Amino acid sequence: MTRLHRSAIFSLSVLQVIILPSCAFISDTGPLKGRIKGDSESFEIVEINSREKIPSRNRVYGRAERPSALTGPGYSDKVRERDSLAFVITDLSEQSPFFTRGAPYKYGPIEVPKDGLVHIPYVGELNVLDRSLADISSTFSEKIKPVSKTAEVMVVRTERFLLTANVLGEVKKPGPIPLERSGITSIDILAASGGPADAEHLYQYTLRRGGRDYHFDYKGFRQKPFSIEAGDLLTVSTDATNRFQIMGAINNPVSVPFPVPNPTLADAIGAARGLDERRSDASGVFVFRKGDPDTVYTFNLKNPSVMALMQRFPIEGEDIVYVTEAPLTRWNRLLSQILPTSISAAANTAERYRN
Repeated sequence: MTRLHRSAIFSLSVLQVIILPSCAFISDTGPLKGRIKGDSESFEIVEINSREKIPSRNRVYGRAERPSALTGPGYSDKVRERDSLAFVITDLSEQSPFFTRGAPYKYGPIEVPKDGLVHIPYVGELNVLDRSLADISSTFSEKIKPVSKTAEVMVVRTERFLLTANVLGEVKKPGPIPLERSGITSIDILAASGGPADAEHLYQYTLRRGGRDYHFDYKGFRQKPFSIEAGDLLTVSTDATNRFQIMGAINNPVSVPFPVPNPTLADAIGAARGLDERRSDASGVFVFRKGDPDTVYTFNLKNPSVMALMQRFPIEGEDIVYVTEAPLTRWNRLLSQILPTSISAAANTAERYRN
């Protein structure tokens, strides 16, 4: 047998031992372009090659379930239950029971009970609930006249139990928000909590009042503020529908929260740091979308006019953006899998021929 014949036999042996069995073990990272386009029984395929083919955006922001009118206490300067009041009497007459040699007589502080009735020695009861301090002082002045015509009175609030609303969830400073003035709105308490932990469009907002929940998206919450009352609970939580998946032959396969409120395909690919130039097939870019029926949108980004459409194609929540691999990538992966094996097999075969 000639050296040429032995070389040919050696080469065929290597191919049979290594390459042919290895073809069965080529790993796939996902479906190929042809497979997706050929398997359209379970979904509708739409090729995006003009503006007319671009679907309208399903998601429209502005959801706002406005709560009913205030049913509980809002802020008020009027006296309420658990306020602490002091009754100050100044009387220079020595015949007065309130004479204190120039220093004012102070009765209190007294915590306002639920019924609002406060008992003052020599004067009797005063109903102070839901009344202004000036109004209470006026009534007090009238009631004290039968006891002392020279007495001058003043009612002061020494302490009050704060009314609060609460903001919980994914905000920077969750917790109770004091209602220290009138006219406090939903925007005010969100600002007092430090606002959402990330971009506001990534969250949904739920107000609980009187056992009922009212729901808002970020735009509805911003554009339609409402008055806040004591006991309101605002919860800020992640909007799980504002995410999409991007995978395949890209630089950073990832689950992506919307980078902007209304992202496009260009935003989606940008969020993954672009296509992997070594692996990707730019003519095989797909967007999988749930629906009835499910839809697969296809893009050939090697076409410049289709590239321009990327900035107009809307990405919806829970979309999957998939970039297929170039055929050469699969072949290179095969070689990388069999190369160590081929070296070993070639060495073994050569050793057998030497023996």
